[in-house]
Amino acid sequence: MESGVSEGAKLYQPACSLPSRGFFFRPTLFTEVTQSHRIAREEIFGPVLSILTFRTMDEAIEKANNTMYGLSAGVWTDKGSRILRMAAELKAGVVWANTFNKFDPASPFGGYKESGFGREGGRQGLLDYLELS
Repeated sequence: MESGVSEGAKLYQPACSLPSRGFFFRPTLFTEVTQSHRIAREEIFGPVLSILTFRTMDEAIEKANNTMYGLSAGVWTDKGSRILRMAAELKAGVVWANTFNKFDPASPFGGYKESGFGREGGRQGLLDYLELS
């Protein structure tokens, strides 16, 4: 979070009460984020969202794929053709359409690049445990 502020991103955290015991962090939004910001390049495991803007679908795909990670992606649009194109061009293990984090246990899951090795779930996930004859 500190790197986002020091690199010039705008921070927003709503006022909210947090438990006094344990490790809790307020939900955090960063705006005015660019690809050069550390908060855009590294995975943050917490309630933190970095917002990057784009003007065209090509620019959105380029920004989304310009990372060393590729576990999942979400696309929100009312155009079915956009969803199909984004799903085909995004380098992500799963691409959700107008939802996020919904899994079908019969479907394989795994990431690209530094976000995953192989596939879990579904028939493809079982193949590593089988010796077909």
